[in-house]
Amino acid sequence: MGKVDPMIASWRGLAIVAGLAALLVIAVVVDLARTPPVVDRALVPGFEPDRVTELVWERAGRPVMRVVRAGGGWQIRSPSSAPADPRAIGDVLAALRGARWHRIGDPLPARTALTIVSGTARRALGIAAPIAGTEQSWLVDGDRGLVVDSWVARALDPELLALQIRTPLADVRNAGAIVVEGELADGEARRVALRIEGRPRRLVRPAELLLAAELAGDLERALEELTVVRLPASPVAAHGLAISLAGVAPGPDRSVITVELGGACPGAPALVAVAGTAGEGCIERAGAEAIAHAVSRLAQPPPAVVERRPVPFEPRRIELADGAVLEPSPPRIDAHPADDARVAELLAALAAPAEVAPRPTTPPTSHLVITGRAGDPITLDLFAARVVVRRTGQGEPIGLRPAPGAWNLLVRPSRELRDLGLWLEEPTTVTALQIDGVHYQRGAVIGAWTRQPAGPVDAASVEALVAALAAPRALGFVDAAPSVAHRLTLSIAPPVGAATEHVLELGAPRATGCPARADGQPVLLPPITCARAAALAK
Repeated sequence: MGKVDPMIASWRGLAIVAGLAALLVIAVVVDLARTPPVVDRALVPGFEPDRVTELVWERAGRPVMRVVRAGGGWQIRSPSSAPADPRAIGDVLAALRGARWHRIGDPLPARTALTIVSGTARRALGIAAPIAGTEQSWLVDGDRGLVVDSWVARALDPELLALQIRTPLADVRNAGAIVVEGELADGEARRVALRIEGRPRRLVRPAELLLAAELAGDLERALEELTVVRLPASPVAAHGLAISLAGVAPGPDRSVITVELGGACPGAPALVAVAGTAGEGCIERAGAEAIAHAVSRLAQPPPAVVERRPVPFEPRRIELADGAVLEPSPPRIDAHPADDARVAELLAALAAPAEVAPRPTTPPTSHLVITGRAGDPITLDLFAARVVVRRTGQGEPIGLRPAPGAWNLLVRPSRELRDLGLWLEEPTTVTALQIDGVHYQRGAVIGAWTRQPAGPVDAASVEALVAALAAPRALGFVDAAPSVAHRLTLSIAPPVGAATEHVLELGAPRATGCPARADGQPVLLPPITCARAAALAK
């Protein structure tokens, strides 16, 4: 066979490669033509909840509910006029934003039409029948039907009761004031007029006093649990207790909330009708009775409703009778550490229930001012002769008589609350001890000491005194400094940090202890401390 020209072979190879490339291009083009376009299955593509200004529901071609954005919230404008529950409207908007359809079909008759208004733009959706045996339903979007999950259809087709605020007094614990007025039918028809303010809760009318926490809690619980369970068949005529909450939240729509209850619910006489700023509704009779019971307990004489704990909150700051300031956490009195156990005793005395007593008429002998983490401070006037405390600023017509043990803790001087530990050092960091004119210097070996002026050294006695003075504890604090019998200086050289000194000025020992001044503080030390120092000063 003859040889093939190399040039011809190269052209043949190039032709084959070009042909294969052309086939690949054709295959890609065909494949792209067969790839279906991406379909946006969002129920409302590009939906922006913050732009929605109005929602309108129609049934049988007539509007049945209309909700509009107003004043930073939502208002029901039809069939009644009342604030809408922001959570319920939020559920509708969340469904519109997050819903996805599964398949498209012919439109079906819609039982409800929802119109979403965003400024000048309007979008209508119909809610049709559910698909039997599934958790899917039909929606109508223009000329097409859309299959969606049934939760979407339910969220877009709420009843009026779901849009209304069903627990109008749920924010009672945030209210600055609670007012209850009206007829109280509790066996003897009587009219009540109560006003409660502040934190802790304080009764302002008919008497001024701190309110027992359990009674205030019962009222708040009954009010926050008031729940509308159905709508009345016709306008209600509530004529019982009228409750109003003030200062719940800023803004004209939420600054005052009112609810009036009483009378049978139109269309459901077993229920109790209510009306107020949240609209009309009907509640269970048990809920109305719980409110009436809580109010009747508050309508008792002052001794039965007063808070019997002198301080019904956790103190953050206590100004003691002698002017010292105690901060319980961490325990400190002025600039000094306080004793944990004794501070705990004082706090327990402030929180212990006392007996109700007549209001004192004589001037108080001293005062305690207690401030909590929230609310106004409480000033306790102390009357030693009658052993009675009175809360000034509360206008209380009565006083409180603490138990004798609690009273003794309330009048305890601030110095008795101080931590008896004066300082805390490691004994081996004490490098020198000077008592009057005698100077003891630690040697290179632990337990070895030298002395100037020269003389015999009782190393064991020096070590015992150093160990006691490295972490001294006082027996107590005294008012005046003693006459100085011995002056002692303790030199500290820690491994890290600057050297320091502690100075003790010791008085003459007594049977009760040894008066001294420890770094300037008048204290009472154990007698053995002064005796050891006196022996080493010779």
